[in-house]
Amino acid sequence: MQKGMYREPLKVTQEAVDAYEKRSGFHGIGKKMVEHGRWIIVTKEEVSCTS
Repeated sequence: MQKGMYREPLKVTQEAVDAYEKRSGFHGIGKKMVEHGRWIIVTKEEVSCTS
């Protein structure tokens, strides 16, 4: 069995999640992605500091 690579969760803003859900129609996907450890909700300031 092949093990998967560990990837750090993607840092996203709540505004970006809201826009994605509205555009794609996948309402609630942000909550699921956070629950499964794929995304971390951060502030705009935190995103700009890590760039």
